[in-house]
Amino acid sequence: MPLRPRGGASHQTALRTADEAETLPAILRKALTSPYARQRLSRFLAARSYPTLTDAARDLGIHQSTLVIQINRLEADLGEPLFERAERGRAMKLTPFGEKVIAAIRTMPGRYTSQT
Repeated sequence: MPLRPRGGASHQTALRTADEAETLPAILRKALTSPYARQRLSRFLAARSYPTLTDAARDLGIHQSTLVIQINRLEADLGEPLFERAERGRAMKLTPFGEKVIAAIRTMPGRYTSQT
């Protein structure tokens, strides 16, 4: 099986993503340099308006475990929790750090500004 040469499409995408991250708010840079980072960020934005991640996942058309894994990865990349998770009788809500991330997203050019 022949190997794809260095500099192929995925290599260029990874380099471009890292370069673009340098122009973003500092709070988001670590999270936006990995594969599928924008998808995780987009799903975080969508999930913030739901009482639980289960409800968010259902409306997004994905498995709850997929959304939880993506949110956990985003939190790990950023270094702090984004949500206070739902408990009996209490809906999940953004942490103060999650609010800062939302504010940083609002400063990003492009499609994220219309979702916030």
